[in-house]
Amino acid sequence: MYALQPEDLVNQRVLDCPGGPSGLVAGAIEREIDMLAVDPQYSETAEVLEQRGRGDITLTIDKARKDPALQMTDADYKAFEQEKQNALAAFIHAYRLHPERFVSGSLPELPFDDGAFDLVLSGHLLFVYAPRVLGGIMVNDAFDLDFHIAAARELIRVGNEVRIFPTYAFTGEVRRQPWVKPVMEALRGDGHHVSFLASRWEQQGHVDFNDSLRIVRCREISG
Repeated sequence: MYALQPEDLVNQRVLDCPGGPSGLVAGAIEREIDMLAVDPQYSETAEVLEQRGRGDITLTIDKARKDPALQMTDADYKAFEQEKQNALAAFIHAYRLHPERFVSGSLPELPFDDGAFDLVLSGHLLFVYAPRVLGGIMVNDAFDLDFHIAAARELIRVGNEVRIFPTYAFTGEVRRQPWVKPVMEALRGDGHHVSFLASRWEQQGHVDFNDSLRIVRCREISG
């Protein structure tokens, strides 16, 4: 998603926000990469997160099977489910053994100092949790444009570089999600360099607008 290779993260302090029940930090630990994850769910026990994760996987697979746009075979669905189960198992193992790597917190206010990280990765929150009429998955505007701008500003506050994926509309017609442009304008107005970075990973056949939004801090943030 982020156009990165493991070697790109050597000697980098990295944050995954929101981390969720994914295997990203577990993989980083195996490769001796300095990575933390932050998510409001991390106030819960491993047992609660494992049960919740298994339920989410079941719902995701059931929903995918009912989507006529997805032309996947039974073997594809089984492989997809197994990948998710493997990622959940890796997450739970790391969560139990390395609790210091998983910090409870949520946007738009993170519990980290300014510039605490070299790189911040943020996947499947911003632009996805927008209203459905704007290409997101929400039936309301709980995560409105003001939240998106505040969240992006908070990510670049704690990191020297931020990569956000995806930037396309997650639902509806194929297009760039409409809030990408105003978020970019706000961050550029703050003095940061903002650009698109082509992703090397395709999700559900998305090939148009398949980019990460890359934000690089260009000046010190003053309080």
